[in-house]
Amino acid sequence: MNEMLNLDDYKANCPRCDRKRYVTRAAVDVARADICTECFDVCPACNGEEYTFDRNPQGYSFVRNCPVCTVLRDRIATFNDARIPARYHAHGATLEEFQTDEPDPKGKARPVGNLPRVRLRLYKWTMGFVPGERGFLLHGEVGTGKTHLLAAVVRHLTLEKGIVARFVEFTHLLSEIREQFDQGRGESAILGPLMDVPVLAIDELGKGRNNEWQLSVIDEIISKRYNRGLTTLFTTNYPLDALPSHVGDTHSPEFRRNALSETLRERIGERIFSRLFEMSDFVAIEAPDYRKRKTDP
Repeated sequence: MNEMLNLDDYKANCPRCDRKRYVTRAAVDVARADICTECFDVCPACNGEEYTFDRNPQGYSFVRNCPVCTVLRDRIATFNDARIPARYHAHGATLEEFQTDEPDPKGKARPVGNLPRVRLRLYKWTMGFVPGERGFLLHGEVGTGKTHLLAAVVRHLTLEKGIVARFVEFTHLLSEIREQFDQGRGESAILGPLMDVPVLAIDELGKGRNNEWQLSVIDEIISKRYNRGLTTLFTTNYPLDALPSHVGDTHSPEFRRNALSETLRERIGERIFSRLFEMSDFVAIEAPDYRKRKTDP
């Protein structure tokens, strides 16, 4: 796979894909990638044959898969299988393009909370990632970019490193599982792929009705992935532990309700919460709601 990354001769200066040789788009509710037809309609390395001839040290000629387009197609398929939400398909949904500053009253850029530090931390983690490494859990108020950052990490792992990953929103996952159960599918057929995928990204952990069945599902997923040494990533809008009874006005109404009612520890139980500490670094995001920032004068 590294060979593809070094073949700069095949990276045309294409304004459509910015030399990446793929483009992304929204396909109903998930993001999808396709080969860029502007610069890579026919692979210049194999002339569209999808294989090349090579010669071994003994001088014998043999056929192998094209090291350029085969890897590119595999990475595109890996991205498409990850099922990142459609709204995060655009180029701006990358880690590099994630906005961490905004103009101040004088028009100068100023950092938004601790977003610059969080993005740098995730960027370093993603660049150096190998399957099996310790994951992370992003926690903070709604509208601080947690899902955006999680999707950007999965995007890079799949499209740039070829690592198999899956993105799931917690309540959607539960609905999917219940629907499959209603259709008569067994538990292993439903949860099996989530137990085995090298990287699983779970968005909005703790969301939902929090009943015994939901807790048993997340306990099974997390426990088995922990025992298998697989990397799991999380986001949550819930505070980790109990906060003081007074929560400042800078917090969103939803966050205040959550903070004064339940914590993540209470939502998922002590056993699962303890597992999270063992398999993930907790990363706090401290920033105002970006939706509110967009509407403020």
